[in-house]
Amino acid sequence: MLEIIDEKEAFMAVIYACMSADNDVSAQEQAEMMHILSKKQLYSNIDVRAIFVKIQSLHQSIGYNSFKLIEMAATKLGEDLRLTLYANAMDIFLTDKNFHINEQQLAIYLQKALEIDNRQAKKIQEVIIIKNKG
Repeated sequence: MLEIIDEKEAFMAVIYACMSADNDVSAQEQAEMMHILSKKQLYSNIDVRAIFVKIQSLHQSIGYNSFKLIEMAATKLGEDLRLTLYANAMDIFLTDKNFHINEQQLAIYLQKALEIDNRQAKKIQEVIIIKNKG
């Protein structure tokens, strides 16, 4: 069975899980994910496409269960990446300007899986909403 082996895969797995929360991975969401990852030191000199294909296969192998994908990834992430990842996940959720119920449920689950307190989560959400206005 496929598994997540490091922070690179875990970070991407969470972003991918968030993209697919509404059961539709749009080209816009994929482009946003690649934009986010391209700015991360974590992915310098890395074949991001190969990791993406692995994460897609893993997601399929677990029945397209985004909650399970987050669960598998959370244990591979260091504390130093958790807030950044949560902010990037909020960006992905709001790419299409709609925060669907499935995405809201996954955001709550992600917050708990990453052990982010309510105050920090609320602050991040507010900043991302302001950033994406207009």
